[in-house]
Amino acid sequence: MKRIYGTLGLVALATGIGIGTVAAGDLQTVTEAAYQKRAAAVAIDDVTGHFKLALWCAESGLKTAALREYRAVVTLDPDHRAARRALGYENVRGRWVKGKDAMRAKGFREYRGDWVTAEEYERLAKDKIAAEEAKVARRTGDAALKKTYNADPAVRARAMGMIEALDAKYRLRPLSIAARVRHDDVRLRAIAGLGKLNSKEALPPLYKRAIFDPKEDLRKAAVDAIKNTKAEGKIGPFLRAAGSPFDKVRVAAVKALGNLGDTAAVGPLIRRYQVVGGNPQSVYISHTNQISFIQDFDVEVAQTSFIADPVVGVIQDGLVLNFRALATTGYIDVYEKPAYAEALHKLTDKDLGNDAKAWLRWHRNEKIEKRKEERRKRQADSE
Repeated sequence: MKRIYGTLGLVALATGIGIGTVAAGDLQTVTEAAYQKRAAAVAIDDVTGHFKLALWCAESGLKTAALREYRAVVTLDPDHRAARRALGYENVRGRWVKGKDAMRAKGFREYRGDWVTAEEYERLAKDKIAAEEAKVARRTGDAALKKTYNADPAVRARAMGMIEALDAKYRLRPLSIAARVRHDDVRLRAIAGLGKLNSKEALPPLYKRAIFDPKEDLRKAAVDAIKNTKAEGKIGPFLRAAGSPFDKVRVAAVKALGNLGDTAAVGPLIRRYQVVGGNPQSVYISHTNQISFIQDFDVEVAQTSFIADPVVGVIQDGLVLNFRALATTGYIDVYEKPAYAEALHKLTDKDLGNDAKAWLRWHRNEKIEKRKEERRKRQADSE
């Protein structure tokens, strides 16, 4: 018989049938018959025989029969490595496992169809739980916010209670929105709640209430809330607002600086006070009456003519006034200058009235005395 190759050759050699006599459609039947003949020759407890038969089945394309023989091998010898691996098993910490059991045995966890480490699973699970909590908290906060617009004070109070019962990390958004509600009682509780958060994120809505709220007592409550936080540089937003082109914003900012109690604002307040309440440049207004008259004639006699030029005299009388504009409206004198004086009085415990120059002189003297004290201290330390 000539040399033949491949699965068809193996079947032909096993059965003694010539290759030319096997039709393509009968190949599977012939191979199955060859398998049955080989299987009958293997003893039921022959591990090696079953393993070799499994290899032959795999090479012959009999996948089902190969799996059957591999299973027979591991039944007789549970630690048969080649058969175990052929069946897809892995040895993990002394146990033969496969599929999801193998991944779990290696310490992996299944998360949304992917296998991740235990640490990643914990993080992802926490993120999922946190996302669900945030979603629930947002729904609760939004439902409560709708009730803060209710005309009934009792309904508004219950709504604010719902917001205050949320976890601290979910309160910022609903409290910031509630701080803009038209009802004073809602805004006051929202301001107090924002202050209790004691976080940088809560400061912007508090600054807005401290400067723009229409009620002075609520503006003061917002300043008190800012004062009780641990934030640094609290005077900055108020100093910027003190330079606003809107007079009411300027006055609110100056009063807030006084209520804040930070003496670092004294110098900037006095400098700005000079712009608002200092002495502006003088101008002069004259009101005069003028009379012109012919005082004399300048006469010149020429050879052919007589020329007489009149000499005109001028008489003036009237007033020249020194004028200084204090304000285009009465708002600065009535509201803004007293606000500066009150704020400076609270910060320094000095009462120099509404005279901006007096405050400037006092501040300069204070700085001079401070420098002298520092110089004396350095000299004492050097000795």
